[in-house]
Amino acid sequence: MVGRRGPVRRARDGLVMVTLRVDEAELVGLVLGEMERAIAEDRLDDDTRARLYPRAYLDPTEEAAEQEWEQLVHDDLTTARLAAFRTVRSDLEAAETGRELTVALDAEREMQWLTAFNDARLIMGTTLGVTEEDVLDFSADDPRAAWAELYQWLTYLQQELVDVLLDALPETGRDDLEAR
Repeated sequence: MVGRRGPVRRARDGLVMVTLRVDEAELVGLVLGEMERAIAEDRLDDDTRARLYPRAYLDPTEEAAEQEWEQLVHDDLTTARLAAFRTVRSDLEAAETGRELTVALDAEREMQWLTAFNDARLIMGTTLGVTEEDVLDFSADDPRAAWAELYQWLTYLQQELVDVLLDALPETGRDDLEAR
């Protein structure tokens, strides 16, 4: 493995490796399964639906265009989300286990894992009422405490995956522009 500690790292062959304890993998599978069912069965509240499927046209006079847009993309977005959830769950189920399991991700699976983590976090964050300013610090007897902890853990996994993917990008930016 190349230069990183943590649950996500890039192998020398270029694949991204995600290593989780068995109980962590089971939890991810359960959460993503519940998210998949909520979307598939359209059990989303209005706020969550709006977060997952934001409007393309904010102007209220463009309602006809908004409805046309939704008819064009909604099913494709839903299909992609459900496929991402299924892929992650399938990858976790297929991994050989001991005390932990490791899943190798090619470029397509990297994007599916990112999609699944992102969408799960959107659903959870909306349920918790997360904003950029929020600190999710609930008392132990608050029913939201476990959900918030899980949200933060998924955030950590997603950030680890993003960091590994960003590490593989070529260095570009202002330094390159100034050198020209």
